[in-house]
Amino acid sequence: MKKFLSIFILAISLILGEAKAETIAHIPDNPSSALIIIHGYGGNAHTLSWMTDKLKASLPDTAFYYPEAPDKAPVGDYQWFVVPYMGEKIADETMYQEMMKDALKNVSVIHQLIDDIHKSQNIPYDKIYVSGFSQGGLMAVLTGLTHKHQLTKVISFSGVPVLFTPDFKPNHIIAAPDILLIQGDSDNVIPKDSLKMSATTLVLVGIEPYIRVIKGMPHSINRHAGQYLIDFINDNMD
Repeated sequence: MKKFLSIFILAISLILGEAKAETIAHIPDNPSSALIIIHGYGGNAHTLSWMTDKLKASLPDTAFYYPEAPDKAPVGDYQWFVVPYMGEKIADETMYQEMMKDALKNVSVIHQLIDDIHKSQNIPYDKIYVSGFSQGGLMAVLTGLTHKHQLTKVISFSGVPVLFTPDFKPNHIIAAPDILLIQGDSDNVIPKDSLKMSATTLVLVGIEPYIRVIKGMPHSINRHAGQYLIDFINDNMD
């Protein structure tokens, strides 16, 4: 297995005025694919970087990227969008519309990272996969649906549901990647019907997502969720 280089930090200038954020990258020699993993509310570029050690043996030629959201969160560190409430209220129509405005603004951060990976590592767009946890789950799905180049696989871990709003309508979707939605049945942070809500939205535009519910998993990513990601990327889903 190719030796991973030491962790280094990429300072990425974002196309959002003067906003800047960093991305943690773990890159093997001559990677043939890349996996972006997007943190959740109150996280940073380091929050999910532990996943590299859990995944690299099964994805040895994959470069891992952990981008940081550009906006400060009131709870500390960063957020991709404002979250007025947790739990069931997260899908309240008025509150959700406000969240989606921020999410749609900041999705350009991930778009830019994808383009940078493609150019710097010469990795085809269809070998750049996007995943995320909680807030990052919604960001991953939005990225896959709105990037100008076709991405093949998107994974959402315990993600905020994707719903249409006045700012995000079916005609804003320009791509149709394969999408895997994962959530634990003990998650008390994201609405319990999140998977169903997201699936309903996606089916309306002709995308039938893969859905996996993990018994006993709270708002987290456990080894079963990680294995689902590996199987999905390696085309081993049953």
